[in-house]
Amino acid sequence: MRLQLFVYMKKIFILTVMSTFLTAIDVAAQKMLQEVIVDYVVFRPDTKVNKLLAKNKPIKVSLPKGTQAAFYRVAVYQNENVNTSDTFYKSLRVTNPDTLLKDGFDFRPYLLEPNGEAGVAVYFFTDKTAANQFDAGKDATPCQKIDGTKSAVGLLSASCQGDELYVGVRKKDKSKWVTVKVEIVALAELAEDPINDRYPFSIQNELSGEVSYEVSGDRTNWQAFFLPSKKKAEFKLADTQVYLRVSTIDKVSEEYKIDSGKNYRFHLNKDTGKVDLGEIPAKK
Repeated sequence: MRLQLFVYMKKIFILTVMSTFLTAIDVAAQKMLQEVIVDYVVFRPDTKVNKLLAKNKPIKVSLPKGTQAAFYRVAVYQNENVNTSDTFYKSLRVTNPDTLLKDGFDFRPYLLEPNGEAGVAVYFFTDKTAANQFDAGKDATPCQKIDGTKSAVGLLSASCQGDELYVGVRKKDKSKWVTVKVEIVALAELAEDPINDRYPFSIQNELSGEVSYEVSGDRTNWQAFFLPSKKKAEFKLADTQVYLRVSTIDKVSEEYKIDSGKNYRFHLNKDTGKVDLGEIPAKK
């Protein structure tokens, strides 16, 4: 869906390290992909009125505990024609996280098609003081910088690792009206929390191929996981149930209710020809 944005900044945060879901332990280590921010920065022609009405401050991003890497995507649009439907997270969720971290991984297929006329410079900071200096119009040293672009995507450098990240955007052409879409997706490896491990469940992948799936505690905010063939993922919860769905590039499956203390399996449903989730009966 493409929709017209209002003239002020529209900000959508999707940072929810679910309180319901705490840890997942796969025999081969379980990694989680989570969308932590989708933000829209609106630029106007530099008039006195516009400078008084709004100021684009650096975007603060809080990364999940255990974040190993973060991925960014930036695209420039005309203010009345902004792509709000395609998200970076939806594209990345079906990719093996280990593949995303390989040297030389090609992120170009994940680029968005921009339609804005002006280019932007994008600055990433881990230091709040540097972000404040940037906000004040002073020289500030970023951990990473994209000097001029209309569409960019990639892996943030190791120097940008930390609990908090600040993203600053500056327009290169002062005369153009544009909206800049900024997206950040985090990749985290979850550590066991012995205090909140009362409600376990497991999933076994019986298929010959890998399965991408998502887990949610509220059926609104989802976290993506990836289970290789013939592997088992063991989860521990702080509550008695969560929801799971199988994800593909185009869509996701129906939602399955997962109860604690039970074991599940991914298998091929012979009636539908699709991947299905079933409960493994407890041994008597």
